[in-house]
Amino acid sequence: MEKCLAGASCVVTKVSDGDRAVNKMRGEIFDAAVVVSTGKEMDLAETVFNLRDIRSSMEIVIVTDCADASESVIGKIAVTVPNTITLNLHGLEVLLEAFRGTSARKD
Repeated sequence: MEKCLAGASCVVTKVSDGDRAVNKMRGEIFDAAVVVSTGKEMDLAETVFNLRDIRSSMEIVIVTDCADASESVIGKIAVTVPNTITLNLHGLEVLLEAFRGTSARKD
């Protein structure tokens, strides 16, 4: 995951759980959050809602291990929370490649 993001020229700030992610968001500005796992203190929904409360316009990407999470709790969170999408690792790679292509055309 980190290699995929770094390969797309993203600056990666890694935290170990949802609580630390929320605290980091309060002190710094990020363009997007990629949520892979949230640890034991905070579940996925709570993490996403807290991140959204801190920065309402920031993109949130929830990375899952399944190809189609639309019917799962994760999919329902993504549909409920604005600017939130659910992808598997391959989907993230495709999305990053699309962004890479867009930024190359602007230069």
